[in-house]
Amino acid sequence: MASTNLIYKKSCAEMWRKMREWIKRHTPKYFISVYQRVRYLWIVLLFHIFHLFRIQNNRVVFCNVWGYGDNAKYIAEEMVLRKTKAELIFITNHPKLACAPKEIKVVQTNSIAAIFALATAKVWVDSNRKEGYIRKRKGQFYIQTWHGGVPLKKIEGDCEEYLGEVYIRRAKWDSAMTDLYLSNGGFCTDMYRRAFWYTGEILECGTPRMDQLLKQKTVVKNQIRKQYGLSEKERIALYAPTYRNQKQAEYYLKDLSKITDILSNRFQVPFVLFVRLHPLCAEQSETISYGKTVKNVSAARDFYELLEASDILITDYSNTMFEAALAEKYVFLYINDKKVYEQQRGLYFKIEELPFPYAVTEEDLRKEIINFNEEKYKRKIEQFLKELRIKETGKASQIATDRILEILNF
Repeated sequence: MASTNLIYKKSCAEMWRKMREWIKRHTPKYFISVYQRVRYLWIVLLFHIFHLFRIQNNRVVFCNVWGYGDNAKYIAEEMVLRKTKAELIFITNHPKLACAPKEIKVVQTNSIAAIFALATAKVWVDSNRKEGYIRKRKGQFYIQTWHGGVPLKKIEGDCEEYLGEVYIRRAKWDSAMTDLYLSNGGFCTDMYRRAFWYTGEILECGTPRMDQLLKQKTVVKNQIRKQYGLSEKERIALYAPTYRNQKQAEYYLKDLSKITDILSNRFQVPFVLFVRLHPLCAEQSETISYGKTVKNVSAARDFYELLEASDILITDYSNTMFEAALAEKYVFLYINDKKVYEQQRGLYFKIEELPFPYAVTEEDLRKEIINFNEEKYKRKIEQFLKELRIKETGKASQIATDRILEILNF
C-alpha cells in the first residue's frame, strides 16, 4: 500500500511539473518578471514582519531544495534518534514527496510557514546556498553542510568567471552569514577557505550523507530492491551523469542494455542498471530507452539511498565518484565530451590522474568493464583518497548533532 501511495505521489508531482513547464513556456516574459518581483517583495516583507517575533531557542530548520534528502536529512534524523526536545522543521521544494519521520515537519520552500520558521529558528542547517533575501538575525546560528564533498569540477570562486555577478554576490553574502562549515577533510577545508570566500569556523567531522554509505545497512538495500521489483540475486549498477548547463542529452550513454549485459558477464551475477539523472535534467529521462534490466529512477529524491543499494557507479564528472569510492564501490567514468568540458568548466584533477577507469566512447567503456582489475583499482583508490586527507568516520551526523545541541544548550 505504501509503495502504491509513493508511486501516486510521484505521478502527481510529475503532472504538476509538466503543467508548470507548459505555463512557463506559454506565459509572456513580462508577466513572469512582474510576478517574480511581486513575489520577492512579498517574501522580504514577511521576513521583516516575522523578525518581530522572538527567536525560539528549541527550533532547528533544515533546508535542501531538491527534496527531503542530502546532508540536512541525515542530521535531522540523527536528532530524531536522540529524542531531543528540539522542534525540527525541514524546508524543501518537494514536501509532498518527503518520507520523513513524524517528528520532522516538512514545509514548502518560500511558503509562509517556511519563512516564519527561518525568521524564528535558533539554528539553520542547509545543504544549499540561501537566497539573497534571507537575512540571519543576531542570535541565530547558521551551519552550512554544502551538497557535495570533494568535487571534480571547479566550483564557486575557483570558476568565478563562469558564474553570474548576481550569484557571486549572493554566494559571498551567504558565506558571510555562515557560522560553521562541515568538511570531510583537508582538501575540502582548503577549498572552502579559498573558493567559498569563507573565513569562519570549519568542523572536519566528515559528510553526514556518507554515514549511511559507510555503514551499508541491509535494510536500505532491501527496501530499494522491493520498491523496484528486484530479486535477491540481482545487483544494481547506478548510472548518474552530472548536470550540464545546456541540458544536452547527447552526452548520455545510449545502449544501456548492452552495458548491463557486459556487467553481468564480467562479474558473473545478473545486473540491473538504474538511470538517475540530475534533478535539473530529470525531464530528459523520457528520452532514454528502458527495459527489464534498465530502470528509470530519476524521480527518486534521495540519491544516496540509491547509491547505498548499488554495487557499481557509472558517472561522468559528478563528485559522487569519490563518495562511491569511499564506500568501496566500483566506479567507471563515461566522458564523451572530455576536451570540451575541461576547457569550459575547469577541473581540480586531470581525468588521467583519477583512480577510476574512464572511456570516451561506449565501446571503450565496455572494454574497461571487461578488463577491470579489482586489485589494481583498490590500490589506486587507497592512495588517491589518502592524498585528499579524508576524515570520514561514519559519525558526521552524530558530531554535527552534538554541536547543534550545544548551541541549543540542551
